[in-house]
Amino acid sequence: MTTLATPPLNHAAEPAAERAPTGRGPGIMAALRSETVKLTTVRSYRAVAALTVLVGGLAAFLVATLVTDEVVTVAGVFSFSTVFTAVFAAVAGILTITTEAEHRTLPQTYAAQPRRHVVIAAKTATVAVFAAALAAAGLAAGFGGATIGGVEMGDTSTIPSTVGWSVGFATLSGLLGLGIGLIARHSAAAISGLLVWWLVVESLGTVFIDERYARFLPFVAGNGMLGIINEDEATAFPPATSALIFAGYAAAALLIGIVVTHRSDP
Repeated sequence: MTTLATPPLNHAAEPAAERAPTGRGPGIMAALRSETVKLTTVRSYRAVAALTVLVGGLAAFLVATLVTDEVVTVAGVFSFSTVFTAVFAAVAGILTITTEAEHRTLPQTYAAQPRRHVVIAAKTATVAVFAAALAAAGLAAGFGGATIGGVEMGDTSTIPSTVGWSVGFATLSGLLGLGIGLIARHSAAAISGLLVWWLVVESLGTVFIDERYARFLPFVAGNGMLGIINEDEATAFPPATSALIFAGYAAAALLIGIVVTHRSDP
């Protein structure tokens, strides 16, 4: 009687189907860690942060020292550069996706995490935190610059609300930039389009469009969050309403970007 020897188990010889990836990839935490690593190692984001601090401090210092025809206080000046911070936040949001698209690293990102909505969720959270941090850094630099400029402190009771609206404006601007980047996926086109719309089209729009309609423009609403309105704009929305309008634009850009991302190649 003969017996057949049972061969030893060889895990390397297991069927490929048993070792194949499930298609789900790592979870949201892994995607967040990946986006955080990118954010802290890419030099362009460091440059954006440095510019935010530089512009924030310098703008407040120049206003505090050069404006002499009206009363200037630290409480009224330290948030002066928030509009510039919002621009930097929007540019950072754009670069979060367009740099990967242009350097052809998106296929690797989606290979590691096939569920694209998870990648977008991680990018959204990362951009929101980074934009809020930019706003805080710009405000701190502005506070220091105004203080060095030698002006009075002023009414400090307005500082908390100013900080809140400034951080909100910058955060929504970063998310709007991310949505634009998801749609365009090209840095130069997305950034130039954003700046032309923001600095040219809307500036002309506020001149030629009735203020009742101009207040619905995205960055006019963003400025309304900060209380930046012309003296004759009696119909300007309060900050809360302006925030809802601007948030609507950011959400729409993200939703369109998500649809484009799921219907296009990496």
